[in-house]
Amino acid sequence: MRVLIVDDSIVFRTAIKTALLNSNAVTETDVASNGKIACEKLQQKEFDGVTLDLEMPVMDGIETIKKIREFNKTIPIIIFSAQNLKAANKTMKALEMGANDFVQKLQDSNDVNENLKMIENELVPKFKALVEKNKPHESQTKNLTSRDFDENRSKFVNFKANLICIGSSTGGPDFLMKIFKGLEKLDVPVLIVQHMPPVFTTQFANTLDTVSSNKVVEAKVGDILEPGTVYIAPGDFHMTIKKSDGKYLIDLNQNEKVCYVRPAVDVLFQSVVETFQGKIGSFIFTGMGSDGANGCLAMRKNGENVVGIQDEESSVVWGMPGAVFNNKAYDAVLKPDEIINAINKMGR
Repeated sequence: MRVLIVDDSIVFRTAIKTALLNSNAVTETDVASNGKIACEKLQQKEFDGVTLDLEMPVMDGIETIKKIREFNKTIPIIIFSAQNLKAANKTMKALEMGANDFVQKLQDSNDVNENLKMIENELVPKFKALVEKNKPHESQTKNLTSRDFDENRSKFVNFKANLICIGSSTGGPDFLMKIFKGLEKLDVPVLIVQHMPPVFTTQFANTLDTVSSNKVVEAKVGDILEPGTVYIAPGDFHMTIKKSDGKYLIDLNQNEKVCYVRPAVDVLFQSVVETFQGKIGSFIFTGMGSDGANGCLAMRKNGENVVGIQDEESSVVWGMPGAVFNNKAYDAVLKPDEIINAINKMGR
């Protein structure tokens, strides 16, 4: 795998290069100190992926993404972002412009080993998943019949939910924005776990709120589930629900990570299954890993609930939906427009 590292800081460029080459996945790297140089190199030589800083002279990260997507629609772009509200806002913009994912900016500290470990743990797996997505491969669903593919699809046709739950990760922010732009005003609450660090979930809730017909908030302890309101789990907190005086309330905790993440889809889905009395419509969208697979199994044990997963073709990474698929814990595999239609029907 060949990666182009774009950053105006020689310290960060060197650290990223060292970490990538230390992994078994990356065999070659090149560097660029700004977006203009990066675009020139990408047009002269073939790369499998790009790491990109957002704050650079000459051509910043946002403009660089826009330019790259003019001549290369598919190369994976992973951005580095600082953990503050301004940076989170730019990150949301970068994802809208065509970046595939992000990792938190390296800390300007003396602990070089800690920074290298963070890059290897966060950046390398994402690149591997995104690069594999671009390679020709046989679809996991290619040889299935329509009956196998959507074994209980008819359950979606007239299903009416009292609560909707959604889980997503890599590729999720952009996909959720597309979905919510197509949703009408819903009559039920919606709970979302999107794998994101603190601050980013705050900004993502704000961004999603601006494009949605429904109110979108970052969840807080004690929030009462209200119809037409979307609650996003805050970064680094598991989200659960509890019942008090006949109402359902949000609860948050920092218990151990599940599937290496916090918040975790499995934690939310399991809590909802155990606590909520009513029909639940659940969805798993694009993302790495297997978070949500066990939660969907729990959902399916109650015959009153339905589970839909995003189709492989439209997913940036079909890890999470694929895990649910392999567990046979789904009712239907749905394309984006079918997801919009299903949520609109079950949520009204």
